[in-house]
Amino acid sequence: MHKALSIILLCTFLASCETADLDISKLKAPQNWQQPTESVEYISTQGLKKWWMRFEEPTLNNLVETALQNGPDRNIAAARIAEARGMRRTARSFLFPSLDASGTFGRQDTGFGGANGIDEFYDAGFDASYEIDLFGKNRNNAKASLFNLFQRQAEYDDVSLSLAAEVTRTYIEHKRALKRILVSNRNVESQQKTVDLVRKLNEYGEAPQIDVERAENLLNTTLAQIPEAERLAENARLRLAVLTGQLPDQVILENYEDARYQLSADVVPVLMSPIDVLSNRPDIQASALALEQATAISNSTIATLFPNISLSAFYGVSDGAFVSSSTVWDIAINAAVNLIDFGRIEGRIDAAKARETEAFENHRKTILQAIAEVETALVDYTKHAEREALLYDAYLNAKKSAEISELLYREGESPLIDVLDVQRQLNSADLSLTGAVADKAESLVRLYKALGVY
Repeated sequence: MHKALSIILLCTFLASCETADLDISKLKAPQNWQQPTESVEYISTQGLKKWWMRFEEPTLNNLVETALQNGPDRNIAAARIAEARGMRRTARSFLFPSLDASGTFGRQDTGFGGANGIDEFYDAGFDASYEIDLFGKNRNNAKASLFNLFQRQAEYDDVSLSLAAEVTRTYIEHKRALKRILVSNRNVESQQKTVDLVRKLNEYGEAPQIDVERAENLLNTTLAQIPEAERLAENARLRLAVLTGQLPDQVILENYEDARYQLSADVVPVLMSPIDVLSNRPDIQASALALEQATAISNSTIATLFPNISLSAFYGVSDGAFVSSSTVWDIAINAAVNLIDFGRIEGRIDAAKARETEAFENHRKTILQAIAEVETALVDYTKHAEREALLYDAYLNAKKSAEISELLYREGESPLIDVLDVQRQLNSADLSLTGAVADKAESLVRLYKALGVY
């Protein structure tokens, strides 16, 4: 229900709403995205839910589900909803009468009547009061508390979306590091064969010692890449432990086959229309509700300028040594208005109006950022895809060159320096391709997060 109300509020803002002197109707949702979307599939909001499952990684799916159930950030957001719900009940209570009951019973020695002058006394009564909210102070406070509750619920959705995206991004980082280890090990194996060959040639006097040193230098340089990749993989695993609310030893990531060390590069990106994105993004819903809350508080503060009118009533019974059994009651209407406060109320009104303006600008900024984030993610994905295709071709070129140069070296038609240089190029091209694939996957995650659905 709260999400439906938030969407209605958002659509109202984007269409024609005015809040005091703040008019957001000039900020129209774009009809289409500016960036090219030929390779992007348009999809409904429902079809985008659980978008991380598109990567077809069971371990990733389990990590995201665990984070959404047990992540500290999400539990903190849930606690804030409970806090806002309690504040809502308190604010709403001022719209209704209050009724108090009191009673007293005791014994007393009045000093009259000698030794038997001990008397009993009692009194009991009911006191009721009700503030007549003619100028809307309590109603606006109650409305503000309701919008605060809805805002906390929207923030809960925003935290959930960010959590799913961060778990996915960190998992990609772990995959990137594992792929770097795999690439380095593969290149080490190839370079080790070259070192062994050069050593044999050196023993037979057919290769100088400098060739041995050069070959070993390249091998050791490649070996040095493995500890760094292992460090990055472990750091990513430890971050996943925090995100999922687990201890490090509880986060166990499987070792996949060669082809499973990297997220699928064949995931087709999906997209929604601009108006759907702006209607679904929880941060926009939260900022819209924050604006409504600030407006309600501002109106409530203005209402303190007007008289405060309340009804009160009392009914009671009493009996004692000095008062015979009797009943008392009264009904009264009370009115109070502040005449001179040297600007205290006006200062609070000015502050409330300033906070309303701040909330308005924050909402406007959030909408602009949402549009820019989707456009940026589209640019990143498109360019990363182009870069990946080019680097794949470069990797194939380097691989072929390495095969040819090694063959020529064995036949004595090419110096070792050429072989080592080509192997160095192959190692660099392999790692660059690994990074490009991971960068494209991360840009896809940013695109899904920018769409506002989880």
